[in-house]
Amino acid sequence: MSRILIDTEGFLVPAAKAAEYSYEWEPGNWRIGCRHDEAMAYFMDKLADIRAFDPSLPITLCFSSARSFRYGIWPEYKSNRKSEQKVPGWPELVAAVKRLAISSGWDVVTLENVEADDALGVLAGPDDFMASVDKDLLTVPGKHLRNGELVIQGKTEADRCFFTQALVGDRSDHYPGCLGIGEKKAEALLANYEPEQLTWGAVLCCFLKAGQAEEYALAQARCARILRPGEYDFETQTPRLWTP
Repeated sequence: MSRILIDTEGFLVPAAKAAEYSYEWEPGNWRIGCRHDEAMAYFMDKLADIRAFDPSLPITLCFSSARSFRYGIWPEYKSNRKSEQKVPGWPELVAAVKRLAISSGWDVVTLENVEADDALGVLAGPDDFMASVDKDLLTVPGKHLRNGELVIQGKTEADRCFFTQALVGDRSDHYPGCLGIGEKKAEALLANYEPEQLTWGAVLCCFLKAGQAEEYALAQARCARILRPGEYDFETQTPRLWTP
Protein backbone atom coordinates (compact mmCIF):
# COMPACT_ATOMS: atom_id res chain seq x y z
CA MET A 1 0.00 0.00 0.00
CA SER A 2 1.25 3.47 -0.82
CA ARG A 3 2.11 5.92 1.95
CA ILE A 4 3.64 9.34 2.40
CA LEU A 5 6.97 9.40 4.23
CA ILE A 6 7.68 12.79 5.78
CA ASP A 7 11.04 14.35 6.64
CA THR A 8 9.61 15.69 9.91
CA GLU A 9 12.44 17.97 11.05
CA GLY A 10 12.56 19.57 7.62
CA PHE A 11 9.10 21.00 8.30
CA LEU A 12 9.17 21.23 12.10
CA VAL A 13 12.33 23.34 12.42
CA PRO A 14 11.03 26.18 10.17
CA ALA A 15 7.69 26.01 12.01
CA ALA A 16 9.49 26.40 15.35
CA LYS A 17 11.66 29.23 14.03
CA ALA A 18 8.54 31.06 12.87
CA ALA A 19 7.17 30.79 16.42
CA GLU A 20 10.26 32.19 18.15
CA TYR A 21 10.25 35.52 19.93
CA SER A 22 12.73 37.53 21.99
CA TYR A 23 12.11 38.85 25.50
CA GLU A 24 14.03 40.77 28.14
CA TRP A 25 14.75 38.32 30.94
CA GLU A 26 16.17 41.09 33.07
CA PRO A 27 17.34 44.61 32.23
CA GLY A 28 19.81 44.30 29.35
CA ASN A 29 19.53 40.48 29.23
CA TRP A 30 17.57 39.26 26.20
CA ARG A 31 16.62 35.66 25.50
CA ILE A 32 14.86 33.67 22.78
CA GLY A 33 11.66 31.75 23.44
CA CYS A 34 9.38 29.62 21.32
CA ARG A 35 5.61 29.37 21.47
CA HIS A 36 5.16 25.66 20.95
CA ASP A 37 1.43 25.95 20.30
CA GLU A 38 2.16 28.28 17.37
CA ALA A 39 4.93 26.00 16.11
CA MET A 40 2.53 23.04 16.19
CA ALA A 41 -0.07 25.05 14.28
CA TYR A 42 2.45 26.00 11.57
CA PHE A 43 3.63 22.39 11.37
CA MET A 44 0.08 21.06 11.06
CA ASP A 45 -0.58 23.53 8.24
CA LYS A 46 2.39 22.05 6.36
CA LEU A 47 1.15 18.53 7.03
CA ALA A 48 -2.26 19.51 5.67
CA ASP A 49 -0.62 20.79 2.50
CA ILE A 50 1.26 17.52 2.09
CA ARG A 51 -1.77 15.34 2.80
CA ALA A 52 -3.85 17.31 0.31
CA PHE A 53 -1.96 15.46 -2.43
CA ASP A 54 -3.97 12.36 -1.50
CA PRO A 55 -5.84 12.45 1.84
CA SER A 56 -6.47 8.69 1.64
CA LEU A 57 -2.79 7.81 1.99
CA PRO A 58 -1.41 6.92 5.43
CA ILE A 59 1.53 8.98 6.62
CA THR A 60 4.76 8.13 8.39
CA LEU A 61 6.69 10.80 10.29
CA CYS A 62 10.44 10.12 10.12
CA PHE A 63 12.80 11.56 12.73
CA SER A 64 16.59 11.72 13.00
CA SER A 65 18.37 9.66 15.62
CA ALA A 66 20.55 11.32 18.23
CA ARG A 67 23.69 10.83 16.18
CA SER A 68 24.43 10.39 12.48
CA PHE A 69 26.91 7.87 11.08
CA ARG A 70 28.45 10.73 9.07
CA TYR A 71 30.29 12.05 12.13
CA GLY A 72 32.39 8.88 12.01
CA ILE A 73 33.21 9.50 8.34
CA TRP A 74 33.91 13.23 8.52
CA PRO A 75 34.58 14.52 12.09
CA GLU A 76 33.85 18.12 11.05
CA TYR A 77 30.36 17.14 9.85
CA LYS A 78 27.90 19.88 10.96
CA SER A 79 30.54 21.31 13.31
CA ASN A 80 29.60 24.77 12.03
CA ARG A 81 26.22 24.43 13.75
CA LYS A 82 27.54 24.17 17.29
CA SER A 83 27.18 27.90 17.86
CA GLU A 84 23.70 28.12 16.35
CA GLN A 85 20.78 29.03 18.57
CA LYS A 86 18.85 25.82 19.24
CA VAL A 87 15.07 25.85 19.16
CA PRO A 88 13.99 26.47 22.77
CA GLY A 89 12.44 23.32 24.18
CA TRP A 90 13.20 21.29 21.04
CA PRO A 91 13.04 17.84 22.75
CA GLU A 92 9.67 18.72 24.24
CA LEU A 93 8.38 19.93 20.87
CA VAL A 94 9.47 16.70 19.18
CA ALA A 95 7.80 14.69 21.96
CA ALA A 96 4.58 16.66 21.44
CA VAL A 97 4.61 15.91 17.71
CA LYS A 98 5.16 12.21 18.40
CA ARG A 99 2.27 12.13 20.88
CA LEU A 100 0.05 13.83 18.31
CA ALA A 101 1.12 11.33 15.65
CA ILE A 102 0.35 8.33 17.85
CA SER A 103 -3.04 9.73 18.87
CA SER A 104 -3.81 10.38 15.18
CA GLY A 105 -2.88 6.85 14.13
CA TRP A 106 0.19 7.92 12.18
CA ASP A 107 3.37 5.87 12.09
CA VAL A 108 6.49 7.29 13.74
CA VAL A 109 9.93 6.03 12.69
CA THR A 110 13.43 6.72 13.95
CA LEU A 111 16.27 4.58 12.57
CA GLU A 112 19.35 4.51 14.76
CA ASN A 113 22.55 6.18 13.51
CA VAL A 114 20.89 7.94 10.58
CA GLU A 115 19.01 11.15 9.85
CA ALA A 116 15.37 11.57 8.90
CA ASP A 117 16.08 11.90 5.17
CA ASP A 118 18.06 8.65 5.28
CA ALA A 119 15.05 6.97 6.88
CA LEU A 120 12.88 8.17 3.99
CA GLY A 121 15.38 6.85 1.47
CA VAL A 122 15.68 3.46 3.18
CA LEU A 123 11.96 2.92 3.69
CA ALA A 124 10.59 4.26 0.40
CA GLY A 125 9.09 1.54 -1.75
CA PRO A 126 8.19 2.00 -5.44
CA ASP A 127 4.65 3.10 -4.55
CA ASP A 128 5.59 5.43 -1.68
CA PHE A 129 5.95 9.20 -1.75
CA MET A 130 8.75 11.15 -0.03
CA ALA A 131 7.86 14.59 1.30
CA SER A 132 10.78 16.92 2.00
CA VAL A 133 12.04 20.42 1.29
CA ASP A 134 15.66 19.22 1.25
CA LYS A 135 17.09 19.03 -2.28
CA ASP A 136 19.55 16.37 -1.08
CA LEU A 137 16.71 13.87 -1.06
CA LEU A 138 16.57 14.11 -4.85
CA THR A 139 19.67 11.91 -4.82
CA VAL A 140 17.23 9.08 -4.03
CA PRO A 141 15.21 7.60 -6.91
CA GLY A 142 11.46 7.59 -6.42
CA LYS A 143 8.38 9.76 -6.06
CA HIS A 144 8.97 13.09 -4.33
CA LEU A 145 6.42 15.59 -3.05
CA ARG A 146 8.00 19.03 -3.14
CA ASN A 147 6.07 22.24 -2.55
CA GLY A 148 2.83 20.67 -3.66
CA GLU A 149 4.27 19.14 -6.81
CA LEU A 150 5.07 15.52 -7.66
CA VAL A 151 8.59 14.93 -8.93
CA ILE A 152 9.47 11.48 -10.29
CA GLN A 153 13.21 11.01 -9.94
CA GLY A 154 14.70 8.22 -12.03
CA LYS A 155 17.86 6.38 -11.00
CA THR A 156 20.02 8.05 -13.66
CA GLU A 157 19.07 11.56 -12.57
CA ALA A 158 19.30 10.60 -8.88
CA ASP A 159 22.84 9.28 -9.45
CA ARG A 160 23.75 12.49 -11.27
CA CYS A 161 22.46 14.53 -8.31
CA PHE A 162 24.41 12.33 -5.91
CA PHE A 163 27.69 12.68 -7.80
CA THR A 164 27.13 16.42 -8.10
CA GLN A 165 26.61 16.67 -4.34
CA ALA A 166 29.77 14.67 -3.68
CA LEU A 167 31.77 17.10 -5.83
CA VAL A 168 30.19 20.28 -4.49
CA GLY A 169 29.99 19.31 -0.84
CA ASP A 170 27.53 21.02 1.48
CA ARG A 171 28.34 24.21 3.40
CA SER A 172 25.37 23.80 5.69
CA ASP A 173 26.48 20.25 6.66
CA HIS A 174 30.15 21.33 6.63
CA TYR A 175 31.78 18.83 4.30
CA PRO A 176 33.75 20.57 1.55
CA GLY A 177 33.56 18.37 -1.56
CA CYS A 178 36.15 18.74 -4.31
CA LEU A 179 38.57 21.65 -4.24
CA GLY A 180 37.67 24.38 -6.72
CA ILE A 181 34.37 22.89 -7.85
CA GLY A 182 31.04 24.64 -7.28
CA GLU A 183 27.59 23.56 -8.36
CA LYS A 184 27.69 25.04 -11.86
CA LYS A 185 31.13 23.60 -12.60
CA ALA A 186 30.14 20.19 -11.26
CA GLU A 187 27.02 20.14 -13.41
CA ALA A 188 29.03 21.19 -16.46
CA LEU A 189 31.65 18.49 -15.84
CA LEU A 190 29.09 15.73 -15.40
CA ALA A 191 27.06 16.90 -18.40
CA ASN A 192 29.91 15.69 -20.59
CA TYR A 193 29.07 12.09 -19.72
CA GLU A 194 26.29 9.98 -21.16
CA PRO A 195 24.24 8.13 -18.52
CA GLU A 196 26.10 4.85 -19.05
CA GLN A 197 29.44 6.69 -18.71
CA LEU A 198 28.55 8.52 -15.50
CA THR A 199 30.41 6.35 -13.00
CA TRP A 200 32.38 6.86 -9.83
CA GLY A 201 35.56 6.78 -11.92
CA ALA A 202 34.53 10.00 -13.68
CA VAL A 203 33.86 11.71 -10.35
CA LEU A 204 37.02 10.40 -8.72
CA CYS A 205 39.05 11.80 -11.62
CA CYS A 206 37.95 15.32 -10.60
CA PHE A 207 39.20 14.80 -7.05
CA LEU A 208 42.51 13.35 -8.21
CA LYS A 209 43.07 16.27 -10.60
CA ALA A 210 42.53 18.60 -7.64
CA GLY A 211 45.26 16.77 -5.73
CA GLN A 212 42.85 15.04 -3.35
CA ALA A 213 43.20 11.37 -2.49
CA GLU A 214 40.70 8.62 -3.25
CA GLU A 215 40.09 8.10 0.49
CA TYR A 216 39.11 11.75 0.83
CA ALA A 217 36.84 11.55 -2.22
CA LEU A 218 35.08 8.47 -0.84
CA ALA A 219 34.46 10.25 2.49
CA GLN A 220 32.82 13.14 0.64
CA ALA A 221 30.63 10.77 -1.34
CA ARG A 222 29.55 8.90 1.79
CA CYS A 223 28.60 12.20 3.46
CA ALA A 224 26.59 13.13 0.37
CA ARG A 225 24.89 9.75 0.06
CA ILE A 226 21.31 9.75 1.31
CA LEU A 227 20.68 6.09 2.01
CA ARG A 228 18.55 4.10 -0.41
CA PRO A 229 16.56 0.86 0.04
CA GLY A 230 18.92 -1.95 1.01
CA GLU A 231 21.58 0.38 2.42
CA TYR A 232 20.61 -0.09 6.07
CA ASP A 233 21.11 -3.17 8.26
CA PHE A 234 18.05 -3.38 10.50
CA GLU A 235 19.61 -6.10 12.68
CA THR A 236 22.72 -4.12 13.61
CA GLN A 237 20.94 -0.74 13.21
CA THR A 238 23.78 0.61 11.11
CA PRO A 239 24.01 1.90 7.53
CA ARG A 240 25.70 -0.07 4.81
CA LEU A 241 28.25 2.51 3.65
CA TRP A 242 28.17 3.32 -0.02
CA THR A 243 30.95 1.58 -1.95
CA PRO A 244 31.68 2.23 -5.66
